[in-house]
Amino acid sequence: MFFKNKHVITSMIVAPILAIISYFAVDYYVAEVPHKAKQGQSYKMLVKSNCRWESGACDLVNGGLKIHITSDAQVYGLNTLFIDASSDLKGIKFALVKAKDKTSKPQSMTPSNGSKISWQSPQINVIKSDYLQFVISANESLFYARVPTVFIYKESLL
Repeated sequence: MFFKNKHVITSMIVAPILAIISYFAVDYYVAEVPHKAKQGQSYKMLVKSNCRWESGACDLVNGGLKIHITSDAQVYGLNTLFIDASSDLKGIKFALVKAKDKTSKPQSMTPSNGSKISWQSPQINVIKSDYLQFVISANESLFYARVPTVFIYKESLL
C-alpha cells in the first residue's frame, strides 16, 4: 500500500537525484580554486600518509611539485637522506629537530649526479622521535614542510 502512492514513488526517485546535484553544487561554490605559485611566496607542502608510519619513504606534494624522500639505511642512527623531485629545484635546506615545537640549525642539501632533481643530505643522527623541517626553493617560490622521522625505518612484513 505504501509503495503504491505516487507521491512516495516520486520522492524516492527525486531525492537521490537532488542529493547528487547538491553535492556537486556545494563543491563548485565552496571549493578552493587552485592557483599557480607566485614568485617570492611561501607555500606549505602536503605531507602524505606514508610519512607517518615506518614505510621507508615520505612523499610531499604541492600542485605539480612532488618530493620523494628516502634514507640510505632502513634503521635509525646515522642516515643520509635522498630527495627526488618532479622538477628542478634551486635548493633545499632542512633541520633535524629533537622536539616538536623547537628549532634547530638548518643544513643544506647538495645535488647528486649534477642533477637539480636528485639531492642528498650530509649524514645526520636520527632517532624515531625527531622531526625534519624542510624549506625547498623551486620556481622562484619557497615550499616548506614538517615531517616526523618515523618513516626512515622500514618495517618488514615478515
